[in-house]
Amino acid sequence: MKRRDFLRAAAALTTTAAATQIAGVPVRASSPVLALPPRIMESDNVLIIIQLFGGNDALNTVIPAENDEYYRLRPTLAIPKNKAWRWLSTDLYLHPSLAGDGLYGGGLGGLMDQGRLAIVQDVGYDNPNLSHFRSTDIWLSGINSSDPFVRLSEGWIGRFFARVLPDFPAVLPEHPLCVQIGGTLSLLFQSAKGDVGIALTDPQKFFELGRGASPDEEPLPELDAFAREFNYIRSVAMQADGYSRAVLDAYNRGRTTVDYGSRGLPAQLGMIARLISGGLKTKVYLCYLGGFDTHVQQQEADDVTKGVHPSLLSQLANGVALFMQDALQQGFAHRVVGITISEFGRRPYENGSRGTDHGAAGVQFVFGDGTSIRSSRFGTMPDLQNLDANGDLIYQHDYRRLYADILLNWFDATAEDTAAILGERIAPLNVIKRRTTTSSPLVGTEENAVVIAPNPVSSTGQVMLSLRQMAAVVLELYNTRGQFVGEVFHGLLPEGNSQLPLPPLQSGSYLLQCRVGEHLVHRSFTVAR
Repeated sequence: MKRRDFLRAAAALTTTAAATQIAGVPVRASSPVLALPPRIMESDNVLIIIQLFGGNDALNTVIPAENDEYYRLRPTLAIPKNKAWRWLSTDLYLHPSLAGDGLYGGGLGGLMDQGRLAIVQDVGYDNPNLSHFRSTDIWLSGINSSDPFVRLSEGWIGRFFARVLPDFPAVLPEHPLCVQIGGTLSLLFQSAKGDVGIALTDPQKFFELGRGASPDEEPLPELDAFAREFNYIRSVAMQADGYSRAVLDAYNRGRTTVDYGSRGLPAQLGMIARLISGGLKTKVYLCYLGGFDTHVQQQEADDVTKGVHPSLLSQLANGVALFMQDALQQGFAHRVVGITISEFGRRPYENGSRGTDHGAAGVQFVFGDGTSIRSSRFGTMPDLQNLDANGDLIYQHDYRRLYADILLNWFDATAEDTAAILGERIAPLNVIKRRTTTSSPLVGTEENAVVIAPNPVSSTGQVMLSLRQMAAVVLELYNTRGQFVGEVFHGLLPEGNSQLPLPPLQSGSYLLQCRVGEHLVHRSFTVAR
């Protein structure tokens, strides 16, 4: 790259340190070069986000097969109970297309049997917005606002890296922080400091795009501001070239042990597996499956396993099952957690076109190794008798609970980081297991380390816990949706047994979070007055 190209790039930068890009790498003028803090960069944890665009139909994904109201609301679209996949002897039924087949390790049903899948039901937010674009921005930004005058310009992942890497983008890691497979870069990876990720469809083409970004010119003696900015842009251009090389090298070194095919979501997950296998140190991957806006002919009338929605669920189930099989065989499954997101669910009742319209609460899947996630169902079957004023499902879990879980337990963010990134204190869902480096100061098992008595609380209640040594303890109260109610205690507690009173609370259900160092314990309780 010739000096005249650098002059044009330098002229485009302002003295207010506005962000731009070279070959997809964020650039900021006049930034000091400092060392990256090691906390996030030392971890080898990886997050995969699968975006199901269009609004996935939660009720035909996780099926309330034992609720007659479901069949009344959906006389032609409901999945018959005897066709659904049932988990053990529970009331959890999945669409038969999610069970996969023998070629794909049993799909999501097989992962549930293996303890490698969690299901989060009735996920949403207050005052749901039923516009695809605004609701998608809400989910990607992590900010609850349906007000069209509130601009959502940063993703929660973008804010996270911008916060925990204060020297970004003056100092860039050797590998891209985030990688999106296909498309233009998502809001998810945007921040006030610039983009924290790259988008690529083909590693070879991405390499060819980045190749040549390294300048032919030598650095200038830093005698003035222009020379410093010229040299800075030169270093970022070299890094852009390096990113393209790092991606291609990892892809060429990497391998897969299963056949993902060449199309759709499975192929995207295959590329991610190969990049991880090849040693790319990217922290977050985003891939995409569209087509969930099923207003018309959602499935075939004579076969519930055929049609648009069943086909999409089959892609999801087979792709995730193949990826987990590959990750287990290559030995990196313990490093990976994956989640699905979709901007909303569908209406409980079918429309007159063998389809469903935009609704509210949805469902999320979380996949990973048994050492990294708690395989279970979080939440209960939707209440089809009690809908909101629009006739939509009422959500049980704030969608940001899973984000808080990822930030705190997977990416080692602090509680203060998490509150700042999500705009308020949100209780983590506790589906993800924290990879701790120290033993818990709490005495007892995870089930009985913290006790609330009596439960239910009728007049006054106590929180009882026992510590092996003096420790800093934070006790916080949340409602069952995961939204902050108040603080019970914040301070040091001595070795041994402690009893702390609960504040006066209105009747209802609550969640107590106990944080001791890097360890979190959650307890649910009710107040009945």
